[in-house]
Amino acid sequence: MYITDLQYFGTIGYIKSITPAKEVFFDHQHPYSKMSFKNRMVIATAQGPLHLSIPLIGGRDQKALIGNIMIDYSTNWQDHHFKAIVSSYQRSPFFEYYKASLFDVYNSKPALLVDVLLTTNAWVKKQLKTHWEIVETNPEVAVQRSFDPWLPKNYHLYPNPLKYNQVFEDRTGFLPNLCILDLLFCCGGKQANQLLMSF
Repeated sequence: MYITDLQYFGTIGYIKSITPAKEVFFDHQHPYSKMSFKNRMVIATAQGPLHLSIPLIGGRDQKALIGNIMIDYSTNWQDHHFKAIVSSYQRSPFFEYYKASLFDVYNSKPALLVDVLLTTNAWVKKQLKTHWEIVETNPEVAVQRSFDPWLPKNYHLYPNPLKYNQVFEDRTGFLPNLCILDLLFCCGGKQANQLLMSF
């Protein structure tokens, strides 16, 4: 079993780390840490990387456990995120295939951040057709723990990143280790899965 934290549409490196696992436990008792991918993701735009973050009640400096963090809906962040994704990827080869189900993800309003993270991870798992099973109870035996060291401030330094054709590569150059949505929209689930398992 593999124990790790949750990420908002995790980076390609993060998804690569859990793809080979048979069972994955997402640690809800792990403390929330600011400036992490727990409530952030990075997409590609014609101007370069764009950081999108889920606003939280109490702000980003709180010390609560990840399972207790609540989302702030005082701004329409879901509409903003979805429109940014559409604007950036509507001309990518596979975006139309995923658009409707992704809209459904952004059309719900769970109170807890962990529920959004579980939903986005389940969505990614389905699109990649991966075989890991999400385990709900904290295992009592010693198992492998891995918490992604790559953060919004250094994610682009990921060594030997997976390479593929990106939408704005001719303008921005290749942008490494973006959120998994970039890989899915550019390559499709089947090829994305093959690439994740091969590097």
